[in-house]
Amino acid sequence: MAALAILTCRPNSHPFQERHITLGEPVKVGRSVARARPAASNGIFDCKVLSRNHALLWYENGQFYLQDTKSSNGTFVNNQRLCKGGEESPPRDIFSGDLIQFGVDVMENNRRGDKITHGCIISTITLYHPDGREAKPTPFLNAPNPPGITIQSQDLYQLAQYLQEALHREKMLEQKLVTLQQLVHNTQEASESGWQALIDEDKLLSRLEVLENQLHIYSKNHSEDTLRQECVTLQEEKLQYETTAKESLRRVLQEKLEAVTKLSELERSLSSSEDECGHLKEMCEHAQHELQLLAEKYQDKLKTEKELKDELQEAEQKHSEEMDRVEQEKQELSEKIEQMTQQEQSLSAQIESLRADNDFSKEQLAAMKAKLESIKELNDDDKISLNDSEVSNPDIIPLTLSPKEIEPVSLEEKLKETQQQIEKYKAQITESDVKLNESSDKIEQLQRELEQAQIDSKQYITKIATLEEKFQLSDLHLNQMMENALADMKLQLKESRKQCDSSNELILSLQEQIVTLESEISLYKIPQQEDKTVVTLVGTQSPVNSLHSSPNTSISSTTSDLSEDESWKELLEEARQAQKKAEIELQKNRGELTMSQSQVKKTTEEMKVLQTQLTEATKIADEKTEQVANLQDQVHKAEAATKEVKQQILDLRDQLDTEKSKHKICQTELEDSKRKLQEAQQSAKQSHNEAEQFKNKIRHLQHELDSERKDRRDAHITRHANVESYTGRQSPRNKEFIALKEECSNLRKRIQAIEAEMKMSRRENLQLSSEYNKLQESYKQLEALKKKLENNEMMWQVNLTDAQKDAEMTKNEVRGRSLTSMRPAQQLSHSTENIAALQVQCKDYSEKISKLNTDLNEMSTDYAVLAEKSKMVSLMSSIPLLLLLFGFLMALYPTLSEITNTSS
Repeated sequence: MAALAILTCRPNSHPFQERHITLGEPVKVGRSVARARPAASNGIFDCKVLSRNHALLWYENGQFYLQDTKSSNGTFVNNQRLCKGGEESPPRDIFSGDLIQFGVDVMENNRRGDKITHGCIISTITLYHPDGREAKPTPFLNAPNPPGITIQSQDLYQLAQYLQEALHREKMLEQKLVTLQQLVHNTQEASESGWQALIDEDKLLSRLEVLENQLHIYSKNHSEDTLRQECVTLQEEKLQYETTAKESLRRVLQEKLEAVTKLSELERSLSSSEDECGHLKEMCEHAQHELQLLAEKYQDKLKTEKELKDELQEAEQKHSEEMDRVEQEKQELSEKIEQMTQQEQSLSAQIESLRADNDFSKEQLAAMKAKLESIKELNDDDKISLNDSEVSNPDIIPLTLSPKEIEPVSLEEKLKETQQQIEKYKAQITESDVKLNESSDKIEQLQRELEQAQIDSKQYITKIATLEEKFQLSDLHLNQMMENALADMKLQLKESRKQCDSSNELILSLQEQIVTLESEISLYKIPQQEDKTVVTLVGTQSPVNSLHSSPNTSISSTTSDLSEDESWKELLEEARQAQKKAEIELQKNRGELTMSQSQVKKTTEEMKVLQTQLTEATKIADEKTEQVANLQDQVHKAEAATKEVKQQILDLRDQLDTEKSKHKICQTELEDSKRKLQEAQQSAKQSHNEAEQFKNKIRHLQHELDSERKDRRDAHITRHANVESYTGRQSPRNKEFIALKEECSNLRKRIQAIEAEMKMSRRENLQLSSEYNKLQESYKQLEALKKKLENNEMMWQVNLTDAQKDAEMTKNEVRGRSLTSMRPAQQLSHSTENIAALQVQCKDYSEKISKLNTDLNEMSTDYAVLAEKSKMVSLMSSIPLLLLLFGFLMALYPTLSEITNTSS
């Protein structure tokens, strides 16, 4: 099954039968001829508008195509012509529902003169694929633009301006055509009236000449020769008079035509100038409206800037308050650290006192050893003496003890005391260990706080890096800087708030942990001490009991057996072992004390280092925050200054462009005024020459009239009646002559007034030329200032880039200072000096720009005054020309009648 195309007739089309065309192969669309007749299954139409081979329609690769084959009237798809006339179009994709038009409507004149319109073929096409699916219609909204038709908004704006200018020119041309038609009509009427007057004057002249000849002939009764001579002379005079009259009439007509043409030109110039003035007024009003809108937008932007500045100030205040809080918390932490150092010092003092006690106890132990050895020797001697006494006196029982027997009891008591002291020392050592652990915990906490401070400093460094990146990007995105800066400031404020909140939470949590640890430590301390005291008491009681029991055993042993001596030996060995253990424990305690002292020293040194690091970190953080704030302020100020300077430069450029356009307009107006003045001078000279010619003619005519009067007075009596009638005719001529004299005097006065006005206009023109020269000089000065400003702007931008680089260098050095000891103070001072110099330059530039603005305002006022003066001069120069032309027109007809002697 082949593809199918259905063409249905539209109401505005040439009527035809609906076509069902199978597209197995390309189908021709064309006009019916003898070989090809229209049918329901082909593309042949009985229409005179179509060509024989008009178009081709075919189906290929799942798409329908239409091609114009060099038709004369063209092929249209959706009211778009495929190609120009006589050219073959490229294949065009068509879809179901498209509007297809073959040819255009053609108007033809009939033999009778009637107009006949031959309609074209307009149809809607429905297309079906071989599988029976309908080809989808064209997605008009989603269809891509054809290549080469992408139009920008600027081009559209220029096209709109060109269209407005073309419409304005068309209006001007239409007005000029109307004025030309009026002038042609007026000239036709004037020429017809002039020719009619010439014909009437010729008729009257011929009649007068005939009558005068008859009178002259009748008055004289001369011979035929004299009559013939007189006739010849009269004919010659007649011919001379006719030639002079015709020449004068031609001159007058030429002058009249020239005056009419000048009037028409002046009217055209007036109408064109009025239209141009109206157009310029409209443009000025439109410009004023746009300026008002711009001023309103500028005020709105200023308001938004003020609001943003207020918000920034509030944010800065909040940030400063948060920084004060953080500093207070840091001070509190430093005070706590000092308290801890004081506690460590007190602990070290206690440890030294414990050392002194240990040394004292060692000395006592050494003395006790010496005493024990002496006691052993004495005991051996006593045993020998006792054996001897027992042998000698066995029945005697001693009732009292010797002091040598009492001494072991005191030794045992001393041993118990030493053990108690050792246990006390152990308790003190444990307490010192606990305190050392607490101090180590506190040191760890301080280290954590230091790490947190370092993390905060790293965050500040990252913030500085982000600020640097934003500062670099600000040069590329000046227009979006305010919005981005506000967004960044808001984000930074949120982050700083979050950080402050997190720091506050950390501080609170640390304080709570410290409180809990202190409470737990206090709880642990009290029961341990109680247990230790109990243990010590038990320990002390046990040796005391043993000692109390030992003398009883010794006393009983002296009376009973020598086995008790072995118990004493065992006790002495136990005492020795206890002494050895005590010495070992003392050595251990000494080692532990030395270790604790070294640890305390290390902790104190670490605490000092940490304190110094903390102070340095706080100082660096404060300096960094201050530097960042200063740099941000300087960046904002520099950006604001750059924006102001750029805006002022743009305003100056716009004002210079306007001044250039005004200057060009002023030049054109001055040139027009000069031309008009030259034309007025030429016309005045011509009018003056013409007036002198008329005066000479009038004098010549007066002489001729005087001669004619003398001749007529000497005429014959028979012509008395005719002469009376002739004098009756001449009396109104004399009146007209007097009126002409008065008009001539009036014209002289007017000419004098016009000459005075011309002098005034010349003076004003000289003033205008001088002012024009001044304007040119000021314009040159403004251009020089513009160049200077551009150079200054370039230098300022270079300085800005240098300042930015210096700021980056200082920031990098500030970063390096956190790791190594650097000195960015000089570079910071250098950058601050550069920024101050830049601010001074910005102030100077702003002052220069304000001066330039004042100069431009003065120039605009001077230009407005000059424009008004030039308009007044042009109007004043056109008024005397009009008066002259009117006066000449009023004076033309009576002079002609006086010259030709045809006044009624």
